[in-house]
Amino acid sequence: MAQFLGRADFLVCWQPYFLFNEVPEEGMKFLEYMRKLNGEEAEAKIAARKGRLFELSDEMGLNIDEQRTLRNSLLSHCLADYAGRVNHVVQNELVEYLFQGNLADGELIDDVGFLMQCAEKVGLDQSEAMSHIMDPNVQQQIKDSYEQWVKEVGRPKLLPFSVLICDRNPELRLAQSGALPVDTFAALFEKLLEVQIK
Repeated sequence: MAQFLGRADFLVCWQPYFLFNEVPEEGMKFLEYMRKLNGEEAEAKIAARKGRLFELSDEMGLNIDEQRTLRNSLLSHCLADYAGRVNHVVQNELVEYLFQGNLADGELIDDVGFLMQCAEKVGLDQSEAMSHIMDPNVQQQIKDSYEQWVKEVGRPKLLPFSVLICDRNPELRLAQSGALPVDTFAALFEKLLEVQIK
């Protein structure tokens, strides 16, 4: 995004997406889930830490724990929603802590104690954050928002999943699934800029 300074402004917003929504309440090991979803070959690839996602995470210093336990991520999405209502800078900082804790440090994404630690790190009021994530109406709004995104952009099977939206033409959306190279995103940004100028 830095190479587009002066030509474009960016706003990163995190939307709920339940990639592992079939995981049982008690959770499931990531490798076991991937074997069930995509077969033994996918499990072996992940166990060997092969693929673009592992390459990128290693470059960024995010050591993804392929032995982690998957759990329902609804409460973390509710917390990200609360942070986004404060402002998007705080939301981005929060999501980084959530990623680090869950993907690399073995924290359970539905553990309220872990979520409140992340909230505290970014300066969120823990009492208000707790009220927000435990509110059944908020939880339903997050589920509804997820269903709306699935209708609009489909159900990707790879993370990260990005939807680029042009502010002058919100109907123009470029959806990308998987860990893509920086050059690919740069080309997509150029494409959106061309459309905006026309």
